[in-house]
Amino acid sequence: METPRAIRGMSLRAKLIAIFIAIKVVPLVLLAVFAWKAAHDLGRLVTERAITMSDVMRDTQMRTGQTAIDDAIDALDDRSREAIETLTTATARSIAQFLHERDGDIRAAASLPADAAAYRSFVDTRVRNIEEHGPYALDAEGERWVERDPQPRELALVRAPLPDNSNSFHYRAPDTHMRGTPRPLFLEITFIDRDGHERIKALSETGRQVLDPGLRDITRRENTFVRAETYWPALKALRPGEIHVSRVIGAQVRTHWIGDYTPSRAQALGKPFAPEDSGYAGLENPVGKRFRGLIRWAAPVLRQDRIIGYVTLALDHAHLMAFTDTLRPTPERFAPIADPASGNYAFIWDDEGHNISHARDYFIHGYDPATGERSVPWLDRELYEAWRSSGRSWPTFSAALTPYQDQRLTREPHPESTASGLVALDCRYLDFSPQCQGWHDMTEHGGSGSFTILFSGLRKLTTVATIPYYTGQYGRTPRGFGYVTIGANVEDFHRAATESGQRIGKMIGEADALTQHERDTLVGDIADQLRGTTTRLAASTLAMVLAVILIAIWMAGLLSRRITHVVDGIHRFEQGDLDQRLAAAGGDELAELARAFNRMADTVQRSIRSLEDARHTAEQANRMKSEFLANMSHELRTPLNGVIGFAELLSMELEDPEQRECATTIHDSARHLLAVVNDVLDLAKVEANRLTLVAQTIDLVPLVASVAALHKVNAEAKGVDLRLDLPAHPCIVDADPVRLRQIIENLLSNAVKFTREGHILVGLAAAADEISIRIADTGCGIARDEQERVFAPFYQAASFLNRGHGGTGLGLTLSRRLAHRMGGMIDLDSVPGNGSTFTLRLPRHFTAPAGGPQS
Repeated sequence: METPRAIRGMSLRAKLIAIFIAIKVVPLVLLAVFAWKAAHDLGRLVTERAITMSDVMRDTQMRTGQTAIDDAIDALDDRSREAIETLTTATARSIAQFLHERDGDIRAAASLPADAAAYRSFVDTRVRNIEEHGPYALDAEGERWVERDPQPRELALVRAPLPDNSNSFHYRAPDTHMRGTPRPLFLEITFIDRDGHERIKALSETGRQVLDPGLRDITRRENTFVRAETYWPALKALRPGEIHVSRVIGAQVRTHWIGDYTPSRAQALGKPFAPEDSGYAGLENPVGKRFRGLIRWAAPVLRQDRIIGYVTLALDHAHLMAFTDTLRPTPERFAPIADPASGNYAFIWDDEGHNISHARDYFIHGYDPATGERSVPWLDRELYEAWRSSGRSWPTFSAALTPYQDQRLTREPHPESTASGLVALDCRYLDFSPQCQGWHDMTEHGGSGSFTILFSGLRKLTTVATIPYYTGQYGRTPRGFGYVTIGANVEDFHRAATESGQRIGKMIGEADALTQHERDTLVGDIADQLRGTTTRLAASTLAMVLAVILIAIWMAGLLSRRITHVVDGIHRFEQGDLDQRLAAAGGDELAELARAFNRMADTVQRSIRSLEDARHTAEQANRMKSEFLANMSHELRTPLNGVIGFAELLSMELEDPEQRECATTIHDSARHLLAVVNDVLDLAKVEANRLTLVAQTIDLVPLVASVAALHKVNAEAKGVDLRLDLPAHPCIVDADPVRLRQIIENLLSNAVKFTREGHILVGLAAAADEISIRIADTGCGIARDEQERVFAPFYQAASFLNRGHGGTGLGLTLSRRLAHRMGGMIDLDSVPGNGSTFTLRLPRHFTAPAGGPQS
């Protein structure tokens, strides 16, 4: 149907006004006929207002109560979080202070006379109280463990407060259930001669229960505690005033199962009830085996400024666990025994992620006394299956693993791993506990923090704080000695607010029932008056709805056809039909839009054609430049080779030293120019796609060693130590050996050239899919704003590639482009004044790309 001329000439605004009038005014005119039925409308309005008023009152009551509850919960949660974060940080600082005091002890021990009496006196006078719980036994039903002799709290001992002090008066009874027992700090003190033999040993009372009293050769690992100590190499490396601190060493504790250790649980699992033979677990098993471990401090003993031996102190690990064993993030503050099932307890991890203190002792990551290696930790299904199928020992298998790999709550422990009884926690591979990744990330730069996680059916707040102790090997990362974590059940924070919410909800429900009854009565009365008018209103409303629908459909179809034509034309132009134009008939806004689009399309089409011509011209000029450089470089090499040859003959035949020196200068200058020409030729080949790579399977270890050997003389001549860090096993890779040697030559030559003192380290590392060659020096370094520009052709950074060192500025450019051609890359990490590190990364498998013929 043809659109009427009057409508075609209307503007879009006029059409929208017409639609609005058609939809709104016509129904209002029809409704005016029934104006005399105002009583009906008034009745309906009264009904709606009554219902609305009732609903608003009920909703206001509920929202007010819920807001008060939510605000109370938020306030309690924030206050509890701050309190627990403060508790965590304070605990971490207390542990650090305790460890620093042990630094003082080892320094004092190093100044003692090296005799048994002095050592015995030293170890016997270092004691510290440890709070331990009393004996526990099963209750009469045999369902839970209870203290045999509980100490009641005597609240009646507090005098009644004065009236002025009676507001919110709160008293805590002394913790009489906490028994402080003096216990030696150290298990032993030893003096070790410079050959690694113990010459003096003094054991404390607790040390005699754990350690061998005989003098040992500690250079042999099997003679150390649980065959796991390897501190002799660290002792030999100590300089005067330095301290070595070991990791937590102790035998792994097994468990028969995880959870409550009761006769009924043993019967359900079909296992014998032997709690003393299973690992200690607080209230779950208070009579189980405890983890017995040590941390060893060592320092050199000096006499007349000469090291005559070493003194060591073995700290009883129980003193470290005492910081968290009794800690509880609840109103109790401290408890005589931990309750693991509640989720409210603290534990400690070392800087590598091994658990070193836990409410369940069998979760502490210890060592296998039979091998001296780390015990197999608790593993999820995927990782456990991968380890078992590998046929390798756990230390060998885990060395190739990526830590903190895809940790998530949907993973589950492997049943066999749990049943083995070896469930030590190593956060790096505890893949079903994503909070490990959270703690690791949060402590990357030290400090503390918290987050909430749903774990083991409990919504837990977990806090973490690093232990700021950086002596010895613990100074390598901002995590220091490790970090303290505390878990707390969030629901315990706001239990009072939740109970208040339940009471408020009950009161609101009673008031709502009364309001609902009154509202229903009013609505019923009004409904009786409205029934008489319902039929007539229904008929008239249906007629108006049908009229509005018909008008809306007609107007929408009228407008949508032209808009659809515009949209279709724009889509075709967008998809590449640059000749597409819109029909622009009429004088309204859509016609003007079509004409504007057509003008824009003409401009865009002209611009695209101009850009295509410019791109083609630039590409042709770039190819001509590259071919010119390649041809000219090739032509220059022939006369340069002649100059080099004649210069060599002159330097050998001339007897006059001055003339021979001139010939040598000509020879060196010509060789330098030839090197520049070769770099320009190689760069031109890469840019012109004429460089052919020949991929071969090679062993990188001898190749890197041979390149380093060529530069070792130059480095040593400057007083620079050239070090190699190469794997003992072959490192196989597919690459072009000539170009790979050229890249390493360039990087190592730069390192020797720009390092005046210190050392250069050449390292080779292999992963499953790639290898990396790392060249680190202690030279002048490169400013951050110039680190990317040094890879540009002919660029010479003011502090790096300058005339004082020679060079053309092509070596790094060519090296990076050759690396890209072999599927790899070169990274740069440098700090001015601290040296530079260039890392070449190449894939294990590489297929040479097709290229033009090599000239």
